[in-house]
Amino acid sequence: MTSSLQSVYRRPGFLLKRCHQVTAALFFDHCRDFGVTASQYGALRALEEFPGLDQLAVGRLIGLDRSTAGLVVKLLAERGLLERTVNDQDNRRKRLQLSPAGRRLLTRMEPAAGRAQKAALSALPASKRKQFLALLGEFLRGHDAIISPMDVMAGKPFGSRFDALISSRQAARRTRRRAARRRI
Repeated sequence: MTSSLQSVYRRPGFLLKRCHQVTAALFFDHCRDFGVTASQYGALRALEEFPGLDQLAVGRLIGLDRSTAGLVVKLLAERGLLERTVNDQDNRRKRLQLSPAGRRLLTRMEPAAGRAQKAALSALPASKRKQFLALLGEFLRGHDAIISPMDVMAGKPFGSRFDALISSRQAARRTRRRAARRRI
């Protein structure tokens, strides 16, 4: 007989969440001296490859919701790791690019981030690491949840129905919070 908790432990979502927690802890452990989270590192890498994006596009490229992307960009800007400039087409959106300090940080962080990735995969036999990553990619492709940088750069709406669902749920939460504040 299996316990109800064991059935939770076998859920794909639970297993993937725990994998994420482990990899986030490994990233923190290897990169703590830089004071950058995995999400912040991803944002810096996105801006390295695609300078001039706005924070919504950065968030979409690295799988962050709008509010988390805003917080990540705010914290990086406060540290002087990125620069914001006015977007000529839309004054409400700021164009982002790495600052010289952001570029230097990425260069210094690269070995530590690589060690974190190797540490994450080290729990698997070397012969299964590529297969593990391929299966994760296949899982995402099967759910039409692969992030396409070209689609993001072209301004296409959500990458998948899951991105749209997550975005709409977050928008509904923001609306409920605003309504609750107005009642106070």
